[in-house]
Amino acid sequence: FFELVSGHASNDPELMEQIRQAPPVPTTSIYSKSDGVVAWRCSVNEPSPLAENIEVQASHIGLGVNPIALYALADRLAQPDGEWQPFEPKGARRWFYKTPDRTK
Repeated sequence: FFELVSGHASNDPELMEQIRQAPPVPTTSIYSKSDGVVAWRCSVNEPSPLAENIEVQASHIGLGVNPIALYALADRLAQPDGEWQPFEPKGARRWFYKTPDRTK
C-alpha cells in the first residue's frame, strides 16, 4: 500500500535515511513497553537536544485514553512556540513517568 500511494519502494535506501533523520523541531515519543502491537524500541527517539522519550504503562489502544499519557501530551502541547523544554513532571506526578534520568 505504501509503495502504491507514495510511488517509493519501501526499502529505498534514500527514503530509509530520510526517515531515520530527526525532524528539525522538538519531538516527544510517549511509548509503552507493554504496548503489545508496536515494539517499543521502534518508538523511541535518538537522543538529541530536541528529542525526548517518555515511558508510560499502557496498552496500545489504552495510550489514547491513559491519563498519564494524556497529561504528558497536554504538557508538551501547552509549551509556547520557540520555548521548548524537556518534560519534567512536578511533585508526585514524577513517580508515574520514566524518563532517561529516572529509568535506573
